[in-house]
Amino acid sequence: MLTVSAASQPAVKVSELNGFREKQRIVAQDVQASPPQFHAGTIVSVWSDRTATVQWDYDLPFAVERRLVRSGHVELHNLTRHS
Repeated sequence: MLTVSAASQPAVKVSELNGFREKQRIVAQDVQASPPQFHAGTIVSVWSDRTATVQWDYDLPFAVERRLVRSGHVELHNLTRHS
């Protein structure tokens, strides 16, 4: 019998996760930049693997995109809900 862990399951789109939801304004923090940089955008979709697809307010510089975006998704721990 083959056992599959939850981590190997593909991410599915969810309506909300940890207070993040579609069409919500966010700010992403690039803590690897010196000094840390902030980038604004809007969540397009939230995923069960604790990531979100984000529409940025402007084109991100290549280095920032490389640090924040993986396969088109941003990890939720890098995002803050915009007030």
